[in-house]
Amino acid sequence: MSFSSILRENRKSVIGAGLLSSIPLLFSSWTVSLLIQYQADLSALSIGQWLPFFILSALTMALALTPSTFIALVAGFFLGWKAIPYMLPAYLLASAMGYLVGAILDGGHLMHSIQNSPRVKKALEVLNASSWSLMFLVRLSPVLPFALMNLLMPALKVRFSVFLLGGFLGMLPRTLFSIWLGLKAQDIVSLMNGEVSAPHSSWLVILLIIVSVGGLFYLLNRALKQALTV
Repeated sequence: MSFSSILRENRKSVIGAGLLSSIPLLFSSWTVSLLIQYQADLSALSIGQWLPFFILSALTMALALTPSTFIALVAGFFLGWKAIPYMLPAYLLASAMGYLVGAILDGGHLMHSIQNSPRVKKALEVLNASSWSLMFLVRLSPVLPFALMNLLMPALKVRFSVFLLGGFLGMLPRTLFSIWLGLKAQDIVSLMNGEVSAPHSSWLVILLIIVSVGGLFYLLNRALKQALTV
């Protein structure tokens, strides 16, 4: 089976992936305008009054309306390190809901569509055998969208427990880093424009990218080599 045939067999997932990659940018832009408008009021809220925000953010992250990094930046800006007890459970809840959304969108079509392509099937089986490492690395990477991975990983039959816990461990450095960046920002505009003056922040992003991309390249390369032996 050709690659184009696999794409045709998984039209719904391909369209879903496109939407999951573009919608967060649009919704986040609208959210930023609200944050700028009500920045003073939000800054006056107590830590307990932020609970509805994190419950809502879990839903918006799961439905690909807001990127997880965006929520962590906002949380860090308004609450600093006090956001951690709220942000981490919100992330876990978003991951759980995202997995269910991804499973519903794919519906098992990806694995079914590659039954006649033994090499692709073998490559995916090898990747699935390294699902803990795979989940850690895709969540660690700052360049792989949270919502897109919610669609792809269930389609690859990554177990829910691995998806949730492995992804949480991978997302933890990114989340803490984003909260720290939010804490360093002077205002919402500078934060969203990437004008945060934090020492070594660029190097930390580069390090996360190198580790995640290098690890993913190793896993993919191993999977392809084993698939070519079929």
